[in-house]
Amino acid sequence: MSEKFISELITSLVIFFLFLILLFFVVITLIVRYRKRKKENEELRVQFSEQLLSAQLEIQEQTLQHISRELHDNLGQIASLIKINLSTIRLEQPEKAIVKIDDTKELVKQLVTDMKLLSTSLNGDKMSKVGLMRALQNESDRINKTGVFRSVFVQNDHIPPINDEKSIIIYRMVQECLNNALKHSEATEINMEANYQKNRFILTVEDNGIGFDVAEKLADLNDTGNGLLNLQKRAAVINGTINFVSVTGKGTKTTITTNL
Repeated sequence: MSEKFISELITSLVIFFLFLILLFFVVITLIVRYRKRKKENEELRVQFSEQLLSAQLEIQEQTLQHISRELHDNLGQIASLIKINLSTIRLEQPEKAIVKIDDTKELVKQLVTDMKLLSTSLNGDKMSKVGLMRALQNESDRINKTGVFRSVFVQNDHIPPINDEKSIIIYRMVQECLNNALKHSEATEINMEANYQKNRFILTVEDNGIGFDVAEKLADLNDTGNGLLNLQKRAAVINGTINFVSVTGKGTKTTITTNL
């Protein structure tokens, strides 16, 4: 056996073993990456579940507060008027009595109608039944009813159905943005716009209020009143993004983007 052959054999064996070592490290790296990604996906699923539950509870709490206000301010007022009308009817004055009875009938009709509308707020499956777009329109209508703000919701494109879990989190994010605007912006207009572009759902909430310093708010970890960090976390769990653009004295525009 020649020295040349032996040398070539040793070289081949070295290359072969180096290849095995390289292959071993590649396999180990892939396994580590797979386990890391699996762990990250599991953590993301846990975060999504936690955020979904939190959003559902917050929506329920806000719904109960809304029902409480409606019972006190609207239904309570109508019921009081009905009681006053009935207690002041004078049968010895037929013409006036007929007018009061007719007024009371109208009040009862209004009370029944308002109770039916209120009952929809008690429906736990509201999102799956009415859909995100209708829920956003309802929010806009509710803002207009205050008489203090003007609000318009515009849906520019045909938007494919969004699954209930993602819809709940998006809806709660929008509610938080609206609440921030209502409480802090000193705005007169709060508008929403929904778009669908290149498989992406894009929702904007914009007001004409006093604005704020976005960087300062995000950097202030002790300031939990505006909820910007919470909004960012919720955007992340639906594989989306949220962007805040605000200029002092010129309002705020919040954009939520997620793939469908």
